Amino acid sequence: MADVKKINAEILRLKGHILASKKSLKQFLQLYEQEKRLEEHLHAYTFLKYDEDNSNTKNLANKQKIESFLRQMSDNESFILKELTAKDYNEVELLLKEDLAKYQLYFKRLYRDKERILSDQEEIIITKALNTFGTPKNAFGALDTPDAKFKNIYLPDGSTKEVTLYNRRTLQENTNQGVRKRVFKSFFNYYDNHKNTFAALLKGNYQELEFLRDIRNYDSALSMALDKSNIPLKIYEKLIENVHKHMDINIEYQKIRAKALGNAEYHLYDIYAPIVPSLVKTFTKDEGIAIANEALKPLGKEYLKNFNKIINNQSVDFYPNKYKHSTGYHYYACYDSLNYVLLNYTGTYSSLLTLVHELGHAVHSSFSKENNPYFYYQHDIFIGEIASNVNETLLSFHFFSKAETREEKIFYLSLFLKRVRETIFRQTMFAEFENIMSKKCQNNEALTEEVFSNTYYKLNEEYFKDSVIIDPEIRYEWMYISHFYRPFYVYKYATGLISAICIVKDILEHKKAADKYLDFLKSGSSKDVLDILKIVDIDLTTNEAYEKAFTFINDCLERLKEEL
Repeated sequence: MADVKKINAEILRLKGHILASKKSLKQFLQLYEQEKRLEEHLHAYTFLKYDEDNSNTKNLANKQKIESFLRQMSDNESFILKELTAKDYNEVELLLKEDLAKYQLYFKRLYRDKERILSDQEEIIITKALNTFGTPKNAFGALDTPDAKFKNIYLPDGSTKEVTLYNRRTLQENTNQGVRKRVFKSFFNYYDNHKNTFAALLKGNYQELEFLRDIRNYDSALSMALDKSNIPLKIYEKLIENVHKHMDINIEYQKIRAKALGNAEYHLYDIYAPIVPSLVKTFTKDEGIAIANEALKPLGKEYLKNFNKIINNQSVDFYPNKYKHSTGYHYYACYDSLNYVLLNYTGTYSSLLTLVHELGHAVHSSFSKENNPYFYYQHDIFIGEIASNVNETLLSFHFFSKAETREEKIFYLSLFLKRVRETIFRQTMFAEFENIMSKKCQNNEALTEEVFSNTYYKLNEEYFKDSVIIDPEIRYEWMYISHFYRPFYVYKYATGLISAICIVKDILEHKKAADKYLDFLKSGSSKDVLDILKIVDIDLTTNEAYEKAFTFINDCLERLKEEL
């Protein structure tokens, strides 16, 4: 913190003449990089320590201390963006010669948003306002994790079982439909009891978003979110258009599952139950790592070397603990640190998928750091979700290729199609939901619990149609979707898997495609997103990639029907 303060003071002395000469610009850029790299360490350390135990008040205090400190540093430097774009780009370009040439793309991106930059005083006000934001997200985190308590359920043998955020999904896969129903009702009972609080928090989140949209003069919150990555609206629209066009794939899959499970009724609490329960397996940590290495072999030796380096660095937190952050993630926002991965590994196939998914992010980040200077090391999440889904897809193909019996083939085909439902259909439904809600906020419409819940319920009816009994409790599911507090993020999961299926198909059919893919991973943010996608021959502004992916998915569905 002392070092950051010192550098911050040096940056403040440059105020008013950063662009005065090449020397002053170079001095600023060097100081700014030093400061940001130190700030990344402060944030990474306190953020990760807190997620080890969300109930630890000392870790929470440290996290809040650093967040407050970084907000203060940001307040001090609210003039920077305005000053860096004060001149015409032609004048700045003259300064970006020789050793400063590497900053040309950085400045082009800054100038792309020049028209949205306001006066110095207005920018200071905006910065201060933004630094007070985040309460809805933080309150949601507390209500959804350390404060979440669910009713125990009873099992067929008469014993009781505690339902937690960590075991809920495993219990939802129980072979007994009665257990699945009781888990479902126990889980959503908590959200029903806190529905008005969750509604107030999500409304607050959309109001924060609307404040920024309005003041930056964007047509919509969606346009603002896409603009950050220079992603055309057409990609968002093409995703929804193509998912609706191929909705029958998921609907038919659910009908196949209903028949295979053989219950009198097929409910939403049945959609996670395996249709070949005898093949439910678990894998130890070492077994999981060995399987991952085998599955990812098509990516080559260089990829596997990075994969195992991260595993062996002791920077992966594997197992669930009480009050530990409940999901999995890779922390990539630190140029100089190890690639930290948080998991809640229980040995299930699902947690093995999470392992390769998050390590996919970590290896991608590792390649990005090694092959790019600081200003271009943070790849866009849009690209990152492709990297993680390539790993998941390869794991799915690996298990299916090793299947020897009819039952094994059914099991792994079904798991792949389940992931398609969760990642493409479900995340696209989420994307539709948040776009509807942000528009309602922009139009000053009511955002009550009833509005949130009714909208969400109707979307479920549309996406499942007559293939599943839509249980009334599903109207509360939006309440625990943490990604709604990261606006317009979830669609990237769907485009990520669609792109990954195309990439994996190419890699398995053409060996040179793996080399292209490594170049893709090494790009960082040294090119715009659409140009990075071109490296692996993908264009999501047209129907080609979608048709390629959905044709493959439909082939898997037909294969499952044949096996059944």
